[in-house]
Amino acid sequence: MSVPPPSPSGKATDRLTQAPSRQREMVEARTLYTSRLRDTALGRASLADLALADPEEQIFQLCTYEAVEQLRREHPDRRFDYAIAEAREEATLSGLALEAKGAAIQGRDRWYDLSFRCEVASDLMGVTAFSYLLGAEITRPERDDLDLPTGGPVH
Repeated sequence: MSVPPPSPSGKATDRLTQAPSRQREMVEARTLYTSRLRDTALGRASLADLALADPEEQIFQLCTYEAVEQLRREHPDRRFDYAIAEAREEATLSGLALEAKGAAIQGRDRWYDLSFRCEVASDLMGVTAFSYLLGAEITRPERDDLDLPTGGPVH
């Protein structure tokens, strides 16, 4: 068995255990589902309830709703039904833009890593831009450490 060549840092690397770097790009949403909330009585009622929250909470709620709707349509077999913007790390809110690099999404009692960027309309009534990247399933021990809910949808 041959010894792997040293890396630029001078340390030997194990080629068998090192996964190739696969930088995937975020998927840009073509259809924004929060914009359709005004089209139904239930959607209008939800927006009216949401308007009672502070602006930061409204942005978080709109963006996680958009995340669920995007992933629900992209992966119908997983039945995504709930997302948390700050599962692994704090999200960054800059004006009307929310960046959640450490989000998570649940479907069929499983959790998956999720990153997303979301921009909300100035009237806080819908999302104007959304992109996302779905990651790997979060293991049971990690779910426990992150205190992610189990046993179905959380509302």
